[in-house]
Amino acid sequence: MIAMAVTGNRRAVVSVQSRECSPELLERLSGSTLFPERPVGAAIVAVVCRGGGSLLYVTAPRMIDADRQVDYFLGLLPQEPVDGRDPRRDRVAVGSLDDSSPRWLSDKLLDATNPAAARLRGRVADFVAAARKAGDEVALSYFEPSRALQDYAADLGVPGDQADAGYIPLGTKSAGRDMFRALGIEVPAGTPECHDVDTLAEAVADLVLAGRRRLVLKLSSTAYGAGMGNATVDLTDVTGTDRAGVVTAVAKRLPGSRLVDGRLGWAEFAGLIPDAGIVAEEFVEADELRSPSFQGRVTPAGAVECVSTHDQVLGGAGLTYVGSSFPADAAYRATVVEYGLRVGRYLVAQGVTTGDYGVDFIAARRGDTFRVLGCELNLRATGTKHGFVMASQLLDTVPDADGRLFTDTPDGRAERVYQASDSITDPSLVGLAPARLIDAVERSPLRYDHTRRTGTVLHMLSALPAYGKFGAVCIGRDAAEAAELMDRTRALSLNVAAQDG
Repeated sequence: MIAMAVTGNRRAVVSVQSRECSPELLERLSGSTLFPERPVGAAIVAVVCRGGGSLLYVTAPRMIDADRQVDYFLGLLPQEPVDGRDPRRDRVAVGSLDDSSPRWLSDKLLDATNPAAARLRGRVADFVAAARKAGDEVALSYFEPSRALQDYAADLGVPGDQADAGYIPLGTKSAGRDMFRALGIEVPAGTPECHDVDTLAEAVADLVLAGRRRLVLKLSSTAYGAGMGNATVDLTDVTGTDRAGVVTAVAKRLPGSRLVDGRLGWAEFAGLIPDAGIVAEEFVEADELRSPSFQGRVTPAGAVECVSTHDQVLGGAGLTYVGSSFPADAAYRATVVEYGLRVGRYLVAQGVTTGDYGVDFIAARRGDTFRVLGCELNLRATGTKHGFVMASQLLDTVPDADGRLFTDTPDGRAERVYQASDSITDPSLVGLAPARLIDAVERSPLRYDHTRRTGTVLHMLSALPAYGKFGAVCIGRDAAEAAELMDRTRALSLNVAAQDG
């Protein structure tokens, strides 16, 4: 999203948050073509409100109620109007294309056959030229390593803010397992990367013979995010010690695997294996399982920074990201930070010189003790980033040494936590206009109060009319208040939809 070196000059940011996973996945995952819109509010608050800079935010499909959304985000940190108008408004521009296909946003913007895309690229070039003339520091901000956007940044003569696209293979599931082991970080028992079902059956049989019979199958490629390339299989009734017999039994059972992506059948899933690769891991069992994550950044100077930690909220049999809570639990937060920084130093040693990265972990509790295992590396920004940028920028603070956010309030220096969700969804919300929900939240006690520094902030609002889905960051004084705000935000949205219905 937004991460640039601090200089004496004002920032000018072109934001193209292209999620470059499987286009077929984008088509199947509800509202995912609108994922590039998720960080728009955080970008406005960070670049324009706090940073005093300018922003050109590129989207496709078109933002719905775009002017109302921009005004809403600017109003989170109010400024005295000049001649009845927010003086910052001229420093925010949204450039949209009417393209709701499941192509990458970068493909839509750089489409040489689309006159509208050519006009938008001209608008980007004009923005960059004007910013340079004003003496601003200009950069192209994007979501993940992208050869197309990296080349586009070079053509514009501006830096990008993610790792070189040549390092994308470091983010595969199998590469992540190899990395964790090299760094001395425990991982679940698993298989090498396989590229056909027969080899997978043989590798899984070895896990079964070792006593691991509840497994997660993971397409290894970076094209399958949010857990949508995963499946689970229960082989507890596969017995025996004859390897050939176990291989045969496993091969018969694999087609019955439960796929997270419910729109795929086994034949389609298996057809992805030759190109994507696949690994199998034991399904870790414990008294309690949690999914903490670490967000880090490699700076242009080659330093590694801890940005934040979260506990992820997972749906889809505990394999699909739907939200997060900040910060990660203190019971394992220090270990998550230590391991996350270790991963960052590994990336630098491999040659990575800039960019976001995220590390997912499994925290398995037995008795009173949590055991932290490496799960996967995301060599990109993650779904937790826009919520963190929004919260930390609104609070005007950064995490302390313990990974917590403290901010100035009327009652003195106080801690703030938050819950974030991209998946507040209900069929009754279909057809609800973003402006209508914004108005309802702003008139309610839920609205973000910049003095108390608590409340709800909305995002991903253009998914409402077609998908009945939106996101929110709920900032509270403690976890209970943040959870209550999230519940009340959902209830308010349903109430507004019922009134309009």
